[in-house]
Amino acid sequence: MIKYPHIQKNAQRKNTLAYPGLTTVSFDRIITYMKYYYVMCQKGSIMHRCYVQLDPESADILHDSLEQRYDLVQVCDVPDGSVESELVISPAP
Repeated sequence: MIKYPHIQKNAQRKNTLAYPGLTTVSFDRIITYMKYYYVMCQKGSIMHRCYVQLDPESADILHDSLEQRYDLVQVCDVPDGSVESELVISPAP
């Protein structure tokens, strides 16, 4: 029998995140801890805007990631009352 020590039986590929450095968190933590952030990025004449709930560390990582791909980037925290509901990106269930 041939053995392959560097290969594990039933090994699965590690999942990669869309934005490196961002972590997944439980829904309870999102409700109690995370603030809303306004995210705007523009490249040429195309502009994207949204509101997302992030912790401050993830917001910094998101800003750095977007800054590498877009001409103009803004990621800033906003109070809950000033969030436009039609631009909110909800967490996946």
